Amino acid sequence: MKHEVALPADVERHLSERAIRTGQDVVHLIRIAVAQFIDAEIRPASIADWSEESQARRCELIDKEIAGTATVIERQELRELDRLANEYFDTVAPPPLEGARRLHQQLTQYRDSRD
Repeated sequence: MKHEVALPADVERHLSERAIRTGQDVVHLIRIAVAQFIDAEIRPASIADWSEESQARRCELIDKEIAGTATVIERQELRELDRLANEYFDTVAPPPLEGARRLHQQLTQYRDSRD
């Protein structure tokens, strides 16, 4: 499904700046924002739910999954714990993007200098 959306100028500018900083294109950033918005509507924020007990249970379920002894319910629980872990880890230690940002800026400057 395709949609055309007219965004306010300040939003367009912010998206362009973010794209340059992150090395991603604007359409991808919009997709991320929409997915996060919809996911937030479906699931409330749950980062506060992550604990040492959650991590221990996740490790236990990973071991069972590897051993092939996890039940269907345990595999579902593991998927949810993985989701919570990813949310938590992305919050406390976001992936390093500085190198990608510098490369994107260099390539953009190189492209612009050739025009």
